[in-house]
Amino acid sequence: MSKPRPVPSRRLTCTDARFVEVEFPRQFRPRLVIEFSEGLRLLLEDDAAIPLAAGFIAAFRDHLSAKGGRPC
Repeated sequence: MSKPRPVPSRRLTCTDARFVEVEFPRQFRPRLVIEFSEGLRLLLEDDAAIPLAAGFIAAFRDHLSAKGGRPC
């Protein structure tokens, strides 16, 4: 029994060469989004932002109650 002969491959011909910009996606990092009925949204990057966000939320609630708005 003889070995099968390899099929001769076709030569590849270059038809185009150019520079392009490629954007690679960043690493996926989940973030916490807190949304209020007044249209305000907070996007927290990580748990280090929680104390700052808590202070902001408290100030926002005080501001709304001073204006006579509904509580959050």
